[in-house]
Amino acid sequence: MGRLEGKNVVISGATGGQGQVACRMFGDEGANVLGTDVDEHAGAALSKELGEKGHQFTFIAADLSNNIGVDTLGAAVEERFDRVDAVYNNHGIILGKPLLETTEAEWDKIHDIDLKSVFLIMKRLVPLMIERGGSIINVSSVGGLVAFANMAAYGAAKGGLAMFSKVAAVDLAPHNIRVNAICPGVIDTPMPRNFVSGLAERDQIWKGFEQGHLTGRLGRSEEVVALAIYLASDESTFMTGAAIPIDGGWSVQ
Repeated sequence: MGRLEGKNVVISGATGGQGQVACRMFGDEGANVLGTDVDEHAGAALSKELGEKGHQFTFIAADLSNNIGVDTLGAAVEERFDRVDAVYNNHGIILGKPLLETTEAEWDKIHDIDLKSVFLIMKRLVPLMIERGGSIINVSSVGGLVAFANMAAYGAAKGGLAMFSKVAAVDLAPHNIRVNAICPGVIDTPMPRNFVSGLAERDQIWKGFEQGHLTGRLGRSEEVVALAIYLASDESTFMTGAAIPIDGGWSVQ
């Protein structure tokens, strides 16, 4: 029997590198998963793959940066589940740009997707958790704990998400809903590879990513998702209000 057997879980960012791993691993632990992302084609392919494995998986395409998309997600969740046991807010984008060159539109886009969307999702889905309680896991970043050059918009959003998770843990504790943030270091997924792909110094930057961790390597999606599964499971019922670095020791240097 899996550690999440029978639990209803919503996973955002489901078609990204880490999101696909999450949908597979949560399903392997017995969860009923509803995944969401903007890429409908990739979502259909993931649904086919997981269905063939016997997983209970549903995909819904939605833009979570605004209330319209979040309402689309909420309606799909209500149709699929009678309750929600865990929400894994795994979506996000990155921007590397000097502060004085960052436009208002770029700032707003990062904050809409990386921070505001989590607030909107929680407002929409928490009512489906109140009766039985549950767990919310928000993916922040080591960039929300440590200051990196050229990452003002991203760092502000991810730092805000870490603090938002703490405040939400206080507000939702009376409903037996736990809220924690995960703060990964650089994880070897398409996002950071795409981020450096167009840079002239990409090999040097990638090496710097590796050396920035005390472990001397990048993280793996499976390592981050394993922590999320723990936080979604009944093994972590004494854990709430934490912003947990899983960053190879980057944040302690």
